[in-house]
Amino acid sequence: MGILYGIGVGPGDSELLTVKAVRTIEKCDVIVAPSAQEDGASIALETAREYIKEGTEVCIKHFPMGGKERLKKSLEAYEFIEARLREGKNVAFLTIGDPYVYSTYIHMLSHVEEHGFQVKTIPGITSFCAAASLANKTLVIGNENLLILPASKVDTIRDEKFVVIMKVYKREEEVLNILEEKGFKYVYASRVGRDGEVLLTDREEILKLRDYMSLIIASRDEI
Repeated sequence: MGILYGIGVGPGDSELLTVKAVRTIEKCDVIVAPSAQEDGASIALETAREYIKEGTEVCIKHFPMGGKERLKKSLEAYEFIEARLREGKNVAFLTIGDPYVYSTYIHMLSHVEEHGFQVKTIPGITSFCAAASLANKTLVIGNENLLILPASKVDTIRDEKFVVIMKVYKREEEVLNILEEKGFKYVYASRVGRDGEVLLTDREEILKLRDYMSLIIASRDEI
């Protein structure tokens, strides 16, 4: 039986893959990468493409953002992977960021584990860690907590001083209103590590841009 490797390829910069990720990609027989769109491109695949050896089987699988369709598609991806594993091939499942942070890998993994295949997971640099480095923005310090949440839950922020808000697209105004009301200073990061990378702190510029690949780092203390 082959081994399934879940590989975090980082935020989108090919130079931010770990050495371990690169070496694992190079030794795998099959590369599977997710796409948010049917017949669409895969950011994870494009990030890691230069490390994939010629002759390696490469397959892009569609992973919708939610609902029954996501479960159906994750099962289809598993069935493809299972067939390769049973042939004794090692399979790499690439995911942007880290495999265990808001990742398509998580949904597919349950099918693999249920059938007893060996799984090894290679961590990746998260988008918010890369964004913090780019912006020279402290994520958390001392004994404080760091709250990481999707924009849909922004109204649950209470007394936290340090916050990372993911999945900001189409919720920018709601998020900024709450952050400003609660006294946060913030930086909006879009397409970190990719073409079109941008950092914004001006409210109107953020609302004008509205990019899918975006997040916000916010704090009540200026460090």
